Amino acid sequence: MSRFQILCVTMHQKDFSKIKEMNICSDVIFANQADVTSYEETEFDGHHARMITTATRGVGVNRNLALTYADAEICLFADDDVCYIDDLEQKILLEFDAHPDADIIIFHLDTYDELRMQKKYPRTRRCHAWERMPWGGIRIAVRLNSIKKANVWFTTLFGGGCLFPSGEDSMWLREAKRKGLTFYVSKECIGKISFDTSSWFTGYDERFFFGKGAFYEAAHKRTVYVWMTYFWIRTIKSGSIKLSDRWKWMQHGRKAYRMMMSFNDYVETYLDNQG
Repeated sequence: MSRFQILCVTMHQKDFSKIKEMNICSDVIFANQADVTSYEETEFDGHHARMITTATRGVGVNRNLALTYADAEICLFADDDVCYIDDLEQKILLEFDAHPDADIIIFHLDTYDELRMQKKYPRTRRCHAWERMPWGGIRIAVRLNSIKKANVWFTTLFGGGCLFPSGEDSMWLREAKRKGLTFYVSKECIGKISFDTSSWFTGYDERFFFGKGAFYEAAHKRTVYVWMTYFWIRTIKSGSIKLSDRWKWMQHGRKAYRMMMSFNDYVETYLDNQG
């Protein structure tokens, strides 16, 4: 059993070139969405890489697939547009060794995108139960035995390639917190993320607010209006959609979640008929 693995979701890969592109210097598992089914392995610089290719769709499906194959003590979730620092493995293992009670540690990633800057922490510390969790999956490192014992998996309804466009990371974090796992945030930066392309974020448009409505209906049913109001206020200066329309699209998202309908299907079968 190795001490550390990267669990990377990717699409349409035909070789292991992502190892060099991402500056990976550790064991890695690629969960690759394509139009075929295959399994490949390779050795590089004393490390082991595996690629599990399936015709499935959905980031949650692929993260779960990588978790199924994972067998290291510490694992880091990854997307294929991250470029890591050279001593990534050492930095992450040192943080877990220094905090043996940590089940999950959130690391920092730099980005050039001013609209999607990541929250940075000045010191490594334990998170309180009441704190917000504004972290994407690519910042999350875990003790594999802890999350498997707690039976924490990613939703297959939310995220790129799924019925609803985003929110799988937040749902995973909420479930991990609900099951009592211990969170830390780390001062350490482990790489850079470009955000040049996204399978779900196309700006603060109708689809975006639709997806948020669906997410809040699923994740915060009892306090859905509190969260919708908070998000509505927080994004007042973002995008060009009228404020009243933003609220309407979040309400459409709530209804679509109850009906299990995607944005396109909902618009075609409900809103178009209304017009």
